[in-house]
Amino acid sequence: MNAHSGYDRVADDWYIEPPWAVDALIAAEATVRPLRGRVLDPCCGAGNVPTRLAGIEDIIPIGTDLRPRRPDIAMMDFRDSLRQFRPDCVVSNPPYNQAQEFIEVALLHTWDRVCVVLRLGFLAGQKRRIWWPLTCFARLWVSSVRMTMPPGNRATAGKSGTVDYAWFVFERGYRGPPIIGWLPDVGRPVRQRRRHDPDCETICVPSAEEMP
Repeated sequence: MNAHSGYDRVADDWYIEPPWAVDALIAAEATVRPLRGRVLDPCCGAGNVPTRLAGIEDIIPIGTDLRPRRPDIAMMDFRDSLRQFRPDCVVSNPPYNQAQEFIEVALLHTWDRVCVVLRLGFLAGQKRRIWWPLTCFARLWVSSVRMTMPPGNRATAGKSGTVDYAWFVFERGYRGPPIIGWLPDVGRPVRQRRRHDPDCETICVPSAEEMP
């Protein structure tokens, strides 16, 4: 079981973040300073992040990936991609087992900020305790609902989220403690409440007419 996703481990730690999570990050960052310029996802998989960024004013989305997930996306290691494009910002769901290295390399080659979605437990760990004060960790946008991150190969059906996630934002030149906030409810599907029907052996989901 992959602790990052709650699913069985798949090759390259390829798990897909929900589209609403990207929209919510964009909205959250806009309350501080909107994303602008060339925004790169060097671990974009099938292109979810660049797709959500497309059409937003003042943003030029770029996506690359280690594997040929989509024919129109360049196949590159994230280190090479960051060195080549030197973006203004990075927005990505990186492989969890390389997350710290990803953040460090991204900050070396990014002009503005690096936003990565990781499980909230990334904050913990004795080894990283020494690392955190050395970073420009600016903001933590916590998801109040557990995201579903199914494997990108689609071989496994999506299921309810079991892991707490947040967007970690590192901003070049930032000093001081990070700001902690919660992702806004932007584009997130309405969660259906469950009720128990004594005449039914299963937990039943109310119909649209029954919803308040």
